[in-house]
Amino acid sequence: MDLSIVILHHGSPHDVTENLAALEKASLPEKTEIFVVNNGKAGSNDVIRPRSSKRFDLRFYEIPNLGYPQGNNFAMKMARGKFLCILNPDILVEKNSFPTLLAYLKKHPRVGIVGPRLVYPDGTIQDNYRNFPYLPDLFIKRTFWRKIFTKRMRRYLMWDKDPYESEPVDWVTGAFQIYTRKCWDSVGPKDESFFLFMSDVDVCRKAWEKGFEVHYVGETQALHNDERLSAGGVADFFRKRVLRLHVKDALRYYSKYFLKRVPRRSPSGSR
Repeated sequence: MDLSIVILHHGSPHDVTENLAALEKASLPEKTEIFVVNNGKAGSNDVIRPRSSKRFDLRFYEIPNLGYPQGNNFAMKMARGKFLCILNPDILVEKNSFPTLLAYLKKHPRVGIVGPRLVYPDGTIQDNYRNFPYLPDLFIKRTFWRKIFTKRMRRYLMWDKDPYESEPVDWVTGAFQIYTRKCWDSVGPKDESFFLFMSDVDVCRKAWEKGFEVHYVGETQALHNDERLSAGGVADFFRKRVLRLHVKDALRYYSKYFLKRVPRRSPSGSR
């Protein structure tokens, strides 16, 4: 098997339908398998299947909601691909997304994880590449303090980076990540003590620690119909469960790496 793609959704059959339609039109390796895993209430029966499934081996699963990392791990245990992809259901890949990313991995053997340029429907480029965060970054980013601590946000969110340039980064968001088999076998499975957020940061950090590089590939892109689940200010903390989960997962991440230096080989660790 050349490529395994895991699409975990929480009862969003419409997104999955559009996701699969885009994959059907995309250039994929001859031997590709796709796992659609639902841990929400709406079932996979509501997903409109591609007209022809001959282009890839497509399988559906229904599991309890034990968190984002657990759902991805569930399918990764069955994945047989030389390359492994975690793809959010609200991502629409372009025709050349996978050929460009896979060619990049083959050309750079030290790279274990890549992520492409992601673009919102309004044309805005998502900052899906970051430096490793410090404890205050999460709170500053979501409050009026970001207008005061602009230098700190510039470092964390990499405002000065050219989004069309491919280069090593500390981490790429989990919306669209591709791993080499060797890298995943070394750093996986994802830490299931996280529920929804921060597992993408954690797995990229472990990749750098294990000697693999993480690269952002600006040579190709995909559309991200993102709802920005974690967005919000201090007041929203008391109203939005998702925001509280983000804070909880962030505190888990900081406690896990408390007093530990970022990997020396990572971009921020080598500065």
